[in-house]
Amino acid sequence: MSVQPVKDKQLIIGLTGGIASGKTTASRIFKACHIPIIDSDHIVKELWAHDKSMRQEIEDAFGYTMDESGIKRLTQDIFSNDDKRKVLNRIIHPRVFKRIEDLKEELYHEPIIMIDMPLLIEVGYQKEVDITVLVYVDQQTQLKRLIARDHLSENDAYMRINSQMSLEEKKAHADVILDNRSDTHQLEKQIISFLNSLKHEE
Repeated sequence: MSVQPVKDKQLIIGLTGGIASGKTTASRIFKACHIPIIDSDHIVKELWAHDKSMRQEIEDAFGYTMDESGIKRLTQDIFSNDDKRKVLNRIIHPRVFKRIEDLKEELYHEPIIMIDMPLLIEVGYQKEVDITVLVYVDQQTQLKRLIARDHLSENDAYMRINSQMSLEEKKAHADVILDNRSDTHQLEKQIISFLNSLKHEE
């Protein structure tokens, strides 16, 4: 499936969700429909791998080395402590936003692009997109999938879910809601219907 321009200016779609909501699956379906994806999680991984100044800034802020054990400790810290999570975000997010802008410039010729960002709403980035698309599941489904996916205890899974804005809250900020409580086939049908609706708005 190929999507044609819906208007003269580039259309920017923001894709978001919660942990274990199926956002990655949705992103993969959009990509298969020839929508270029800017993946903020991938950008963060690249920064961790290549941005030495960022790692140093994080080590200075948290007081321990970002080796394998340090990163595990950091993960625990940011899921259990709001203040530490905010410190980390203040270091990482400006770099992520700068890289997104660079990639948007590289994709200027594309009629539609998608920015895949888990914290799209939390960081206010929905103001930078034309349409906010939320991948939604209820919390019990989210909890069950997270426990199965990451082999977590129920307590640890709840802690990770609660470290983000709830999907119920995010629904109020979304222009389009993809209900992912069923299976991948149903999710794909919703995505194709959404993309077809964009074509009809030309």
